[in-house]
Amino acid sequence: MSKPFVAAFGIAIAVIALLVWQGFISTKGNHLEPKGQIGKVRAQKVDDNEMIAIIDFKLKNDADIPMVVRNVEASIDTADGSSVNGSVIAGTDLANFFRNYPAIGEQFNPPLKARDTIAGHQTVDRMVGVRFDLPEETMDKRKDIVLRIEDITGPIAELKAK
Repeated sequence: MSKPFVAAFGIAIAVIALLVWQGFISTKGNHLEPKGQIGKVRAQKVDDNEMIAIIDFKLKNDADIPMVVRNVEASIDTADGSSVNGSVIAGTDLANFFRNYPAIGEQFNPPLKARDTIAGHQTVDRMVGVRFDLPEETMDKRKDIVLRIEDITGPIAELKAK
């Protein structure tokens, strides 16, 4: 191989690598990776085998594109290792819950619901109410409470707290 060919080939490889790298850098903000943390979990006994948990949390969208909520789910990891799924309470019903159970405290944040949009590079404080079919003792002895927030394009933010 001639020396000019090797030099030209090396320069071509470097230019191609630079273009590929630039492509990765320029599309970095197009990938949703929502993150967040649960701030506070408040629980209220409604019946012998029914608890309502109010979960206050912070959700951050670092992407350049908005996040649109498709689904919100919550579950509890119990002390015996099992998992109990909860039913998310509609945002409009939460106002009645806070009115009927003043011991739970006040509503600090607006509820997160399906089709809510979180703009790119925005952090929001929200809350959800979740109904669990389990006794108060099981709720008090839980290992974790897990909140999953799914975007319409598929990415999921999974938040955990005690």
